[in-house]
Amino acid sequence: MTVDIDLYRDREQSFIKHQFLTKYLQAAAIITLQGHSPTFNFVDAFAGPWKVSDDAKYSDASFDQAINTLEEVRSNLEERGINGLKIRFCFCEQRSEAVQRLREYAVTKNKFEIHIFEGAFEDNLDSIAAKLPDGFTFTFIDPTGWNIRNEAVFRFLRDRRGEFILNFMSDHINRHAEFAEVAASFGRFLADAQWEDDFSKLPEDWSNERKILHLMKEAMRTHKVATYVPDFSIMVPKKERVKMRLILGTHSPKGLEVFRDVQEKVEKQEMEMRHNLREGDSPQVSLFSAEDIAAFHQKQRGVGCKTNCDRAEVIIGDFLRGRAHAFPGPLYNAVMESVPIRRTQLNVLILNMRERGVVRFDLPARKRVPQFNTRITLT
Repeated sequence: MTVDIDLYRDREQSFIKHQFLTKYLQAAAIITLQGHSPTFNFVDAFAGPWKVSDDAKYSDASFDQAINTLEEVRSNLEERGINGLKIRFCFCEQRSEAVQRLREYAVTKNKFEIHIFEGAFEDNLDSIAAKLPDGFTFTFIDPTGWNIRNEAVFRFLRDRRGEFILNFMSDHINRHAEFAEVAASFGRFLADAQWEDDFSKLPEDWSNERKILHLMKEAMRTHKVATYVPDFSIMVPKKERVKMRLILGTHSPKGLEVFRDVQEKVEKQEMEMRHNLREGDSPQVSLFSAEDIAAFHQKQRGVGCKTNCDRAEVIIGDFLRGRAHAFPGPLYNAVMESVPIRRTQLNVLILNMRERGVVRFDLPARKRVPQFNTRITLT
């Protein structure tokens, strides 16, 4: 689906966030509905609407984009002969005025199964779960800060058969993590009242944001809500500072792979948008388009760039060290979770490492890249 970026003036980071959400949601729904489950549930934990420009249709709100994206997927699959598919929506919102707008919106979309919940997300978890008796559930958790009781949320996510994206508000968290006044709220956010003990043991040269991000991912693994927790950073539109990070929680290697594929596409959109914002209303005459410049910047510091390939090679070496061999699946998953790099780029990297004598493996006849059962060893 296409959304007008002009609706996001002065909140361009939300445009990138929604672009990532809808592109990942589309890919996840196509994979799920084609064989894994005929039912796809979408839960928007903090639905809003928040600061929308399109007050008539809410086309710049996450809930409207989710409906349009998933309906397009369902319709396309039905045209291909895949019938009996079902999409459910659960939208939760705490502010009464916004809830009323959500209910009025739902009336205009009466061909869809939409459930509206008023109050805090954590207080509605049992009611939401009751509306999702089956199927794959994708949960979008987009709070305005960090005051969310995640121990209860983690139980909800663990009981669902699905995935989630959490919007980790990096900029706010970085500035407030060491304030004693908010220590309790960070404890609720991390589902750990004693979080400050672990926080104090992390490297001193790490930023507050990096420390809390590390603790959040560890909490997600500890509570078994996800096996893989990659993240994608979204910048403050006109500054060189991270505004937020989207953390994917998934048990699926395929979900991890799709996450990095989507990241590459949306990252380039963000770089192009940031260039246009810097140029303003009086762009300089240039031989290169904004798209060309974005592609150049992405090659320098984006998904699969040299720096990320170097990081990936270190992880590959560490993973193989002490092992007789490793198969590409576990090896690639370990790399893609930590480093912005796609599977196809990892194939190129591992072949390059073989040429340089860093690793060794044999390929079957007529195969150019490692297969699922290829044994990779460290030289």
